[in-house]
Amino acid sequence: MSEEVVISSEKAETQSGASKLVPVGESIKYRRRAQQAESRIQELEQSLADLQSQLENRNEELASAEAQRDELQHRLSVAENRAVAERILGEAGVVDIETASMLLSKRVDLGEAIDGDALQRSVEQLILDKPFLRKTASASLPPASASAKPSPPSATARLTDAAERALQTGDRKDVAEYLRLRRQTAVAGARPKR
Repeated sequence: MSEEVVISSEKAETQSGASKLVPVGESIKYRRRAQQAESRIQELEQSLADLQSQLENRNEELASAEAQRDELQHRLSVAENRAVAERILGEAGVVDIETASMLLSKRVDLGEAIDGDALQRSVEQLILDKPFLRKTASASLPPASASAKPSPPSATARLTDAAERALQTGDRKDVAEYLRLRRQTAVAGARPKR
């Protein structure tokens, strides 16, 4: 008898489980909510993937911008170092600053940070090694914009000027100068031309 009771209680449990069934309308509602949740998850996953790709693109752009910034900073430091070097070369009395700065760039890396004292010492050493770079008093040339020297007046023009001056002033020195020029012109005219 105890087996019958157990079997009948199992049947009762199965029948009561069948009575727990959900109505069809609510089942459809739950299914629709589950589908909406799944589609929302897919949308959010897609949105996350888009945001991650945008973040990667932004990181690449940032890296590129930082590389450009570093390159421009390097160029700026090189330009500043060149300007300082050219100023020091000019103060040292260098004739051709462009040539001297090229020679200096062989000795000193202008792309690196360099202090003014080290640059000054390098310029001094360059001038000691290459003295032709510095201006000298004996080799002073007129500036490039200077006009040509006028040609000396001809002998006849000088003789004419001396004669007029001697005639006007009557001074012994002017007369003596006139006579000296006349003698030189006569002697020069008597020489055979080669």
